[in-house]
Amino acid sequence: MILKSISAILLSIGFSILYSFLLNFQFNKESTIWWHSFVFFSGMFVIINLIYFIKTDAKTYAGILLATGIIKFILSGVLIVVYSFTLKGGFFSFFLHFIGHYILFTVFEIRYLLQLIKIKQK
Repeated sequence: MILKSISAILLSIGFSILYSFLLNFQFNKESTIWWHSFVFFSGMFVIINLIYFIKTDAKTYAGILLATGIIKFILSGVLIVVYSFTLKGGFFSFFLHFIGHYILFTVFEIRYLLQLIKIKQK
């Protein structure tokens, strides 16, 4: 169970770094602060996985998924608004990195949660 959690975190981190590398060097959408969104979503993913790991009831996972999804969406919106006012140039490149990280971490979060639900139902 802990191994699946760690593998989900490592996979999402690996794919996010690969995505940012491709954007920076292959598609010329360079952002010097792409790592801000990476650190933000990595931290969120670790916290969310700890919450899922602590809760042992499979029936509460749907509520937790909805609550964490809403909280993550609101915090992401606030972060995008803050960066839109502070970054005068290069906001589009940062936004591409941010949205890619958001999607990748969300996909691996849901994938991990579905594995937990299957394990808990057995």
